[in-house]
Amino acid sequence: MSSTLVAVLLVLGLSASHWRIRRHAGWTASARGRFLVFLGYPAVAVAAYWLCAASTSWEWALAGGWALASAASFVAGFDALRRVTAQHAARAVAMETIEPATGAISF
Repeated sequence: MSSTLVAVLLVLGLSASHWRIRRHAGWTASARGRFLVFLGYPAVAVAAYWLCAASTSWEWALAGGWALASAASFVAGFDALRRVTAQHAARAVAMETIEPATGAISF
């Protein structure tokens, strides 16, 4: 019963998280960010499985390792999404800048 509850909560939590992440401005622009976020989903599932099924200390360590790997994947994915958004904003500002002395557009 507890494993079913964990599975349902995991699916609901990851679905809500994914729904929010997909609205990020960098989602369509960063393939690396999408890849790392999608890589974190199965890692969370494996970590949850090992946390539910662990009976020995090495299984707990394995579950902790998977949880750490999934967290690192999510953080790297969010960082890639944030970085690509900042890069696009910097390019847009650079393209819209007009030199005051010449009136020329600088890129």
